[in-house]
Amino acid sequence: MSKLRVAALAKCGTVAVFVVLAMIGPAAASPKPDQGSGGNAATEPSVRAKAVAASPVITFSEFPEGTAIATQYQDKGIIFGGDAPFITSDGSNPTTPVLSGTPRFQGAITGTFVTPDGKPRTMRKFSLDVGYINNPGSVAITVFNAKGAVINTTSADSVGIVPITVAHEGIASFKVASVSQEDAGFAIDNVDFEQQQTLAALGDSYSSGEGSGPYDKASGGCHRSDTAWPRLVDEQRSDLVMGAHVACSGAKFEALKKKFKNEPAQLDQLKQMAEPAGVITMTMGGNDLGFSPVLTACYIDNCTYKPLFGDSTLGQAAKRLPKLKKTAIKGYQDLKAAAGDARIVIVGYPRMFPDKKSEERCLWLSNAERRELNELAKKLDDTLRSAAQEAGVEFVSVLEALDGHEACSRDSWIFRIGLSGGQQRGHPTKQGQEAIAGMVRAYLDAV
Repeated sequence: MSKLRVAALAKCGTVAVFVVLAMIGPAAASPKPDQGSGGNAATEPSVRAKAVAASPVITFSEFPEGTAIATQYQDKGIIFGGDAPFITSDGSNPTTPVLSGTPRFQGAITGTFVTPDGKPRTMRKFSLDVGYINNPGSVAITVFNAKGAVINTTSADSVGIVPITVAHEGIASFKVASVSQEDAGFAIDNVDFEQQQTLAALGDSYSSGEGSGPYDKASGGCHRSDTAWPRLVDEQRSDLVMGAHVACSGAKFEALKKKFKNEPAQLDQLKQMAEPAGVITMTMGGNDLGFSPVLTACYIDNCTYKPLFGDSTLGQAAKRLPKLKKTAIKGYQDLKAAAGDARIVIVGYPRMFPDKKSEERCLWLSNAERRELNELAKKLDDTLRSAAQEAGVEFVSVLEALDGHEACSRDSWIFRIGLSGGQQRGHPTKQGQEAIAGMVRAYLDAV
């Protein structure tokens, strides 16, 4: 039997039709793991269904057959190149049309990942279909980093239309080309990769970057910093682009819907973004609980002292947690209502003091205060997690982000708590922001 491959190419007002006969091989073989340099690429056992037009998958049905392709998909995040790529039909591919390198399906095809405005970007994973393959191993997908160095190579090791997935950090571009005889040539289809999403960072000082200056001049008392963990996450993930960093030091949940420090309500700023947010992060609740006054009380006095009538400063704060949970649920619901289809990730607060008395070096902090402050931090984390679950939003705990580097430890990543330092006191330094960013990124990567 034979498979009929037909390519239609519009050229000089005429249509040239190329017919190539290729033998039909057996069913596609089992996928083989990539043997390239450090990558995690593999062929998959079956052909993906043709994606609908609204899908982020590039199916090459977006433009008429015969269209020469270069920058037409830049807004989707990729620029194609190679020999002379164009969209054509392929009788051997059930999801035709496809992208061919030349009219005879023999040319190399390249793809370079970019932002919608054409700037280079990298990613961790992409996939595409290659075929029709008659000679397994005849076509290779070579992957390059931003410097142009080869970081992965995998082959189409099956007969037929071969789905390929390549996973590797720092993918900047790829090239699909013949490496041995493939008489009928090849084309690619169903190109899929991480779509860039707009990030919005809402919240209080633990999202603004307080403690890790210098601060943006335009942010005033909100103290937003270039080294705030949301901006670090944005830098570390190629699929995110910061659209709005509106977190403000000192903010409570009411700042979501009310003006604060001469800035519009944070939800109003969210709605006014040029591009709708795809991912929203937020820390909020510490100021509602009164954590800063609690720290001040612990610094200047014994915050575990319980008078004859009433409760200790720390005990009073713990009793406010049920009210905070109700406030948080309402705040998260308001955020959901304003967020559209965005993914909402609520981030907790790190534990600020060492687990063990032997690791604590602050003369003002008693062992009882250290222990109860850590217990309050854990209760706050549990309260916010529970509120997020009830509101139907995601929650990531960063309680252990500063483990070994808490306030009062030998190598602290917390801005020193003392008489000086103003509102920076008790907030993560640049190293602390990096540690929180690492935990949030790990969560985003895993979920």
